[in-house]
Formats: sequence, C-alpha cells, structure tokens
Amino acid sequence: MMWEDARAHDDVPCIPGTAKWSPYMRTLPMTFHTPMFWSEDDLQELKGTAVVDKIGREDAEHAYVETLLPAIESCPSLFPPSHLSRWYTLEAYHRAGSRILSRSFTVSKWTSDDDPDGPTLGDGDDNADGHESERESEGPKSSDMDSRANTSLGSAMDVDEPVTNCDISLHLDDHDDTDDDEDDPSDVAMVPMADLLNARWRSENAKLFYEPHVLRMATTKPIKKGEQIFNTYGDPPNSDLLRRYGHIDLVPLNVGSMPSTPVVSLSPELGVATNTLGNPSDVVEIKADLVVDAVRLQWVTEGQRDRDIMDRIEWWLEEGGDDSFVLPYQDSPNSDTSATYQFPRELTAFIVLLLPGTDFVAIRTKGKPPKGKQSDPKVLSVLADVLKRREGMYAGGSVEDDKQLLTSTSLTTNKRHAIIVRLGEKRILLAAWESVVNTLHSLSHRTKIEDPAKNNDNPKGGKKGSGGDRTSEKRDHAGPSTASGRSHKKARR
Repeated sequence: MMWEDARAHDDVPCIPGTAKWSPYMRTLPMTFHTPMFWSEDDLQELKGTAVVDKIGREDAEHAYVETLLPAIESCPSLFPPSHLSRWYTLEAYHRAGSRILSRSFTVSKWTSDDDPDGPTLGDGDDNADGHESERESEGPKSSDMDSRANTSLGSAMDVDEPVTNCDISLHLDDHDDTDDDEDDPSDVAMVPMADLLNARWRSENAKLFYEPHVLRMATTKPIKKGEQIFNTYGDPPNSDLLRRYGHIDLVPLNVGSMPSTPVVSLSPELGVATNTLGNPSDVVEIKADLVVDAVRLQWVTEGQRDRDIMDRIEWWLEEGGDDSFVLPYQDSPNSDTSATYQFPRELTAFIVLLLPGTDFVAIRTKGKPPKGKQSDPKVLSVLADVLKRREGMYAGGSVEDDKQLLTSTSLTTNKRHAIIVRLGEKRILLAAWESVVNTLHSLSHRTKIEDPAKNNDNPKGGKKGSGGDRTSEKRDHAGPSTASGRSHKKARR
C-alpha cells in the first residue's frame, strides 16, 4: 500500500510507466480521525471503553521500526531514498494501516471448481479474488438474488451473492482483534469502487452483489431522489465505529422508527434531548479478572484457600470458557427502568462456579459448567459489585455528568466522540446495575413476607410499618447512582 501510494504521487525511476492502481490510490483519504491518530489528552477521555486496548499503536510502531523500515532501507532500487522521508514514514505506515482497516475485503481466489462454465474472476490478475462471508437473511431482495446476505463488522461494504451454479462463500474483512491470528494476510485485498458508500445503524438500502465476473451494486428498497444510499458496516457498537472509521452512530433509543435524516452529533443546536440518542449496538466488555476479584472477597471472609478458586478458573478456561463477557444494550419498552436486565448465561455460570458454596468436585465430574440463576441473591450481589467496579474504570463522572458535558459547544470532535462512546457504555452499566438492585430489593421484601416470625420481630418495640422500617427501606434505595455526581460519590463511599 505504501509503495503504490508513492508511485501514485511520485515517479519511481527504476519502474517506468503508469502505475495501474494510481487513480484509485489518489482517491483514498490522507488523514483519519480514528484514535490511532489522537493525542494522549484525547485518548484519556476514552479510558475504560472497549476502544483503548484495541488501538494497537505500540505494536504497530514496533513492527514499523523493527521489521518494515529495515526492509525498506535494504532495497533502494524499489524504495528510493528520496521517498523515505515522505512516503515511508511512521505516519504513512499508520495511514496505510488505517486505509486497510476501514476499507479492505477478505477474499479467496476463485478456482475452476467455483465457476465451471467460464473463466475465473482472477484470470490474469491475482488481486481480483472472490469474497468469503457469513450468510444471513437481510432485507428484501429481487427475484434473481440470493436471500443470503453478509453482515460484516470489519469493512465498509456488505456483499451478497446471486443465485448461480457456484457455491461461493463471501465476506468482507473482519479485523476484530480476536480473529487476527486466524486470518491469512494474503487474503486481504482492496476493492476500488466497492468502498464508497456510507452506513448508518439499520439504514442500509443497497448491497453489493457478487457475480462470477462482476460486483454489482443494487438497491434493496425504494430510495427517493435526494436520499442518501447506505450500505452496512454490520451495525457495530460506537467503540468499533470510532476505532475503525473515526465516526459514531447516533439514532433514537427506545423509538421504533428511524429518523429520516442522519443524526451525526450531539449539540444544543439539534433540539433533541441528548438522553434519547445513542447506538443500540453498544456493548460493555467485562473481563473475567474483574469477576474473580469480586468473588475472591467472599472466599476471604469464609476462610477458603485461594488455590481452590484458581483451580476453578483453570478448569473453566480448559473447558473453553470465555475470559471476558459482553453486556449488550437492552431496549426497555417505554423507557421502563424497572425492566429486568438479562445477563449472559456464561457470566452468571462463571460466578456460580467461583462461589464458595458450589460443589466444584461434582461439576468437574459432570464436565459441565453450573447453571447460573440470575435470581440467586449471591449471584446478584456479585453482579452488583462487578458493575460498580466496572463503572469506576471510566473517565468522567456519572451518566448525567457526561450528558451535561455534551451540551457544551466548545468540545473538540475527538472529545465529543469519546464522551459519546463512554456514555453509551455507562448507560448499559447503569441499567444493569439498577435492575440488579431492584431485584435484590424485591427478593428481600418477598423474604420478609414469607417469614412472619422475622417480619414481626421488632427489637425496638415499634409497630410494624413504623418510621424505623421506612428508614431501612430508604437506605435500601440509596445505592443506585442515576444522576448527580453527589449521589455517585456517596454510593462509592
């Protein structure tokens, strides 16, 4: 990519003639707004989000210094010294990587088995390959199109395939860090013209269809004159959108209909309440270490050996258990704050496995993780602790504090985007935490009703329902930090 970029803008004496890809290379962006290019001050605003650990700037710079630069300097015939200070700098390396991250396709070469009735797409050009992808039903299609569609998280374009005699699997490159080791670098390619369309959450009205000899862009629903044509990036969370593409999605939350025009930023001029906008695909990542730390406190109080909990963790990982858990945004009908948040089964199962009272010997004998019941008070107590610990990892204050920050007109674009990303994740944590606290309170109230002896036990001699009981009930409700910084700090203390 860097070499083609140099050829597109400068002559390479040893390689005369016009470079084939020069017109395309000149259309690619020279600057990006992704966190890879942010200042340290701006990056601090992303503290706690899913973005920070995935930027990979240090690894990229190490690869440039230790591997790429020596190779470039060793071959002056291909890389003229006069080009080094402009086209082969660290900044140029980051730029090339960002172009690939935001626009590349994962491809696999066509063979005669794929297209027995004609020449392959790759004949005479090794760079023109077929696309591989997951298949998923996606929107209305014309009668000559396959009903299977790809939803990619890692590229700007979505590709469908029409009905043909070929059984070809296509998908765009997914640069998720967890899959990097499984990708074959030789299958990554840039496809000119296929990366032009923008995307917005669940707004796609066109798709790129793969045929044996061409890529064909077709609409999938009526588009009025003047309306924007949207493809899909796979509806990723704002943390991924910002890291890969340098922008975020904002659409109405808890609203069934989509806006007719894009909402691209939060500002007082919009005239829209900031608490109604966000990305419904936002997620919060919780590492297993955080859960272990919360559960370990219970082991210490019960005098259990630390080695026991480590044995359980090792067994969990050996059985293929995750070392992190994802909490998605969950839409509450009519903004019902009392709705129960549904935690991933893997998370509650992991908590039950680590709890002191769990029969680990029986679990290991069966070879299956325990069933984690979300209604178990012990599980709920751990979840409440984990959620508060996770909330404390973010920059800024409470949800209300961040919403207030977004009303400022002096914020830079980077800081505004960072606040929007962390606000989306904090909203998820707050909704989950309030659900846990409400459930615990409901279980506690039910226990009092079911145990008349305890319910009538009043050591102070007061009457049932007296002021003392009301004080206790108020104390139970003092935990949730829903708004002000004052209640947030009180809850932490």
